[in-house]
Amino acid sequence: MSLQKICSLFLMLFIILGLSSCNTNESIDDWTSQTYEKQIDVPDEYLVSSGTLIVATSPDFSPYEFKDLSKSGLSQYQGADIYLANYLAQTLGLSLNIVESSFDGLITQLNTGKADIVLAGLSYSESREENYTFTDVYYDSSEENGQVLITLTENLTKYNSFESLNQESVNIGCQTVSIQEELTKNQLPNATRSQVDKIENGVLRLKKGELDVLALSKVNAETVIASDSSLIIIDGFVFDDDIYQGTRGLLEKNNPLATYINEAIKLMPENAYADWLAASQAYVANLGIGDASSLNFFERFGLLLGDYGILFLQGTGITLALSAITVLFGTIIALILQLIRKSRFLAVRSIGNVYVEFVRGIPLLLLLWLLYMIAPASWPSYISVSIALFLNSGAYVAEIIRGGILAVDKGQYEAARTLGLSRFQTAKKIIYPQATKKILPALGNEFVALIKETSLASVFFIGDLMTVKNNITSITYLSIEPFIIVGIIYFALTFSTTKLIKHFELKMEA
Repeated sequence: MSLQKICSLFLMLFIILGLSSCNTNESIDDWTSQTYEKQIDVPDEYLVSSGTLIVATSPDFSPYEFKDLSKSGLSQYQGADIYLANYLAQTLGLSLNIVESSFDGLITQLNTGKADIVLAGLSYSESREENYTFTDVYYDSSEENGQVLITLTENLTKYNSFESLNQESVNIGCQTVSIQEELTKNQLPNATRSQVDKIENGVLRLKKGELDVLALSKVNAETVIASDSSLIIIDGFVFDDDIYQGTRGLLEKNNPLATYINEAIKLMPENAYADWLAASQAYVANLGIGDASSLNFFERFGLLLGDYGILFLQGTGITLALSAITVLFGTIIALILQLIRKSRFLAVRSIGNVYVEFVRGIPLLLLLWLLYMIAPASWPSYISVSIALFLNSGAYVAEIIRGGILAVDKGQYEAARTLGLSRFQTAKKIIYPQATKKILPALGNEFVALIKETSLASVFFIGDLMTVKNNITSITYLSIEPFIIVGIIYFALTFSTTKLIKHFELKMEA
């Protein structure tokens, strides 16, 4: 297959995704236009950024916080906690900024000074209170909602009582470090517990049969069941929700800002959060594709392309941009490292060697987190992510270049010097051209790997393909179909890159 045909097929994939996209989800309520009267003055020294309330959240937890990817800016964030953030900011006379993170990375936002408060449907726990400051309760769901268990409809008669659930053979899924984990540990002590990182992944494991039941808040359970009627709430067992002390925000330990936020919470209109939560549930239902259990695979696949094709296309663009930046600056760093490691001075060579060995010796995800944590709070997450990716790439490309240079026969260098060529001329005209031919296949593999490695950036919600997939899954509770779509796109990207590199290889051999 010629390069022209490959590029044409790749372009056709983009066009299909774009034309099939008829995302008509409309906002039920544009919360950014809601106004509240300023009632409290907050000293700037209590804020991470003067005049701004920075809220950290994990927008993959509908209906509390999620994203409408058909929008941009602040309006793309939706959910009861987002509406609360808007209310708090205006009541405190501040502008609002939202910082995204995975749920297990939210605490890092506080520790690194990137956020003033975490709003993510958090419940009280003693361990958290020891190290952080909770706000007052802004929502108490114990009376009308509480915590429940869901299972497959066909298994309801099997798991519908304390006796049937409190057995070692029953595998109960619970989100990591959640109130559901504590409740199942205390009230179903004999059951086996399995941690899940996200609700949608727990739902997938439940439907695959890896879990027998899944513990959720009733609000989340109702949202899940609305998208899949093959699941049902277990009504024969009710948690004694004695450890639940309401939903709260979280701040750094002894942060004086908590006092002002608590004042704003006391001034909240009656039932405001419950109203926001109801509006959020309706919004999620509007964004989703309805009851997925009534559709076959191809129908679900088609609906996802129809509703979210343009979003996959946008995610592809960001993935390509991130890959291009990584390749460009990674190659520049590799060339600089190569010069450093060829220095006549031992100290200079050692710096280059230590850098390469250190970067190659730690996982990329760890490097991403390290760069993210030490980056200035004012930096957008995509900057630290991009830096981490090309610093990582530079170390590997430097080794590839070194290997290519070593593969050139030493006699070539000696012959060039004998002819009177300088070191620079020898490298430019003799060594590097031959080394480039030898390293091109390895560089091609590295560039292909880079495209796939950008998927790790989804931990920081920067809009790449995997971020799009995660956001879509969080509102549709479909995992397999979005994964397949993303997999096809990644394959198209990597296959095209491979053929492009092969094209240049053939040209250089000609």
